[in-house]
Amino acid sequence: MNNYSPKNLSNIQKAIKMFQEITNNNIIFINITGAIVDCNTLLFDLNISTDYLRTLNFKSYFIFPLVIETNLYGFFILGNSNIESDAISLCGKYIEISCKKYIKSSDEQITILSPLKGSKLNTLVNTLNGILNISETDPITKVSTPSLINNSNESLSDIDKNILMALKYINSNLEKSLTLENVSQKIYLSPSYLSRIFKNYFNDNFINYINLQKIALAQEKLIFSNIPINKLAHHVGFSQTSYFTKIFKQKVGMTPSKYRKYNSGIKKIYTIHRDLYWHSNKSVYDISKEFFNKNNISFKAHDMNGYPYIYSINDLNDIRGKAGWIYTVDCSQPITPASEISVSDRSVVQWIYTENKQS
Repeated sequence: MNNYSPKNLSNIQKAIKMFQEITNNNIIFINITGAIVDCNTLLFDLNISTDYLRTLNFKSYFIFPLVIETNLYGFFILGNSNIESDAISLCGKYIEISCKKYIKSSDEQITILSPLKGSKLNTLVNTLNGILNISETDPITKVSTPSLINNSNESLSDIDKNILMALKYINSNLEKSLTLENVSQKIYLSPSYLSRIFKNYFNDNFINYINLQKIALAQEKLIFSNIPINKLAHHVGFSQTSYFTKIFKQKVGMTPSKYRKYNSGIKKIYTIHRDLYWHSNKSVYDISKEFFNKNNISFKAHDMNGYPYIYSINDLNDIRGKAGWIYTVDCSQPITPASEISVSDRSVVQWIYTENKQS
């Protein structure tokens, strides 16, 4: 049991189910690799695991280290809001019994160590940082206390938090195949619920949102690489080139090969993916300014026919008759000024610098 395969973690899951049947209390397990196991789910992505921990919002908790032979394997976490203090040690015994039943470890000894109260973690973390500072090598990244309480998004509603997790996962995995089922599983939501909040929040269905993000990524790859179309389709998560071409033409108005041919003059693309804070009262110009400022990208704008117009981004400037900036919304170029287009039902914005500027 010294490796961290899904099979071994599934045995942990069986132990968790047995513990919950015995005590009627919920626990989760965190492997030292960052994987999380609960009664229903295995999460292996560290970023998703961290987001999941924050959703638990434990007010207080106890940590039970799991040691197999002489190796620390991970930690069981027991929320103790409804548990009498004198029952905590008994819970540790039940965790150990459950582990010994399902973890196949031959002659290895399975031990659940004495529980550590969550509030004592800061002391432990400070001690570990002190040990790390003994090193005479370059400074090591400090150990930080794992948070089971979402402090950074306290003002967000549960729906906002779920949307935020979904967007974070999607934007980090655009090159994979993304379906309603596998995304909902990764962020611990039901497919029907995820579909509903996408529709209500973005006025768009889930698959259309995914396709727009993927096509925007494909546009960048078409311009800045020589990857053949069939391989590029797979690089952006489409299993069939024909379907990729169909969706691309539907969103952009031309096939991928024509897009590559007719847009060879493009020198830079800034892609702005949908954000939690795109509200109905914000325009494409508003969210573009926020994006540039957040990412320390310099830009300049001036008034044109009564509307603000961005003519310079990161020292790439409009050159009359030769080059300049255009923008697209959901992969199409509008004729309306950016300050007049609401982002309430939009999914992706791109700023494109081309030497063959379109009118």
